[in-house]
Amino acid sequence: MQSHSSGMVPTDEQRFRELDGLRGIAAIAVVSIHFTFNFNIAYPDVGKVPFEFPWGSYGVQLFFLISGYVILMTAQRSRRITDFVISRVSRLYPTYWIAVTASILITLAFPVPGIGVSWIDRILNYTMVQRLLLVPNVDIVYWTLAIEMQFYALIALLLFFSRNRLTNFHAMGFAAAWCAVALLASLYVYPDAHGVNPQEVATRTKIILNLGIVEWAPLFSCGMASYIARSSDSRYIFLAFIFGVQATIEAFILHDLDSAFIVAGVVGCFLLVITRKRTGILLAAPLQFYGKISYSLYIQHYIPGLLIIRYFYPILGPVPSLFIAFAAVTFAAYLLHLVGERWASKKFRNFLLELRSHFDIVKGAK
Repeated sequence: MQSHSSGMVPTDEQRFRELDGLRGIAAIAVVSIHFTFNFNIAYPDVGKVPFEFPWGSYGVQLFFLISGYVILMTAQRSRRITDFVISRVSRLYPTYWIAVTASILITLAFPVPGIGVSWIDRILNYTMVQRLLLVPNVDIVYWTLAIEMQFYALIALLLFFSRNRLTNFHAMGFAAAWCAVALLASLYVYPDAHGVNPQEVATRTKIILNLGIVEWAPLFSCGMASYIARSSDSRYIFLAFIFGVQATIEAFILHDLDSAFIVAGVVGCFLLVITRKRTGILLAAPLQFYGKISYSLYIQHYIPGLLIIRYFYPILGPVPSLFIAFAAVTFAAYLLHLVGERWASKKFRNFLLELRSHFDIVKGAK
């Protein structure tokens, strides 16, 4: 099963650059809803942006599909569980810490509706898993990062139990079991959760949804199966499709029919890209650029972007204000990408590798 390939897509040892294009689309989609729909909610007294992109929130689903693909690839290439942990921690935390600090400073200097947290909450935000502690986010976009960290922890456990030999069988066996539990959990909470804002459901229901990553399990699993299908065994694309169908069903169970249709569209587009040898439009320079800075853009656009629109709107009107805000957060994200993702992450990774080497030496001496 592992080495079989029926010719759907030849094994590609080079970087799958289309994923960067998809990341770019996902990041721009999330920014679009925050700068239109969310702005109108946050500042109703300032004026109304005449067009909204509520579907932009589904960029999150696309991010999780991509994450499933990339994280399984990273895990299967890791020789040690600490390789995987260091890779993920050094990739996310330094840039995130910079973003959290900037968000705290901005919210202390300027009033931002809906962003009111205590100093203890601000400090706990540095953990990235404040969602699991039921602590409010300094920036509303941070909620997805705790979900990512939960997924990474599950994959790390898989690496541990497979003794750093995470096969396709291991990964898909885990994914199938996880999705089965998630589906049962979603059916169980259906009476309390259907059509209700996830932040407003009963605490018991919220705990079930959060701990099991119930809504997102089939998306991560679809991404993992897609990686296997593209890299080593094209027959797994059927399993990716099944997980995608479950993601659609859960979108209906937990939300509504409109959500289910949109999730189906997102999953369908993702799988279409996976099954194609090349998708030229995703290689366009602008999408590649935004894909490259997508993480920095995602975690550091909401607060500064809304404030820029807020203060320029009375002077220039909605559309020029939107363009200025988008240009500003793009520039800020590029700087954060350079400082956080390239420089600080590299330094932190080297520090963690040296720390591991030190413990290896101590352990060997014993």
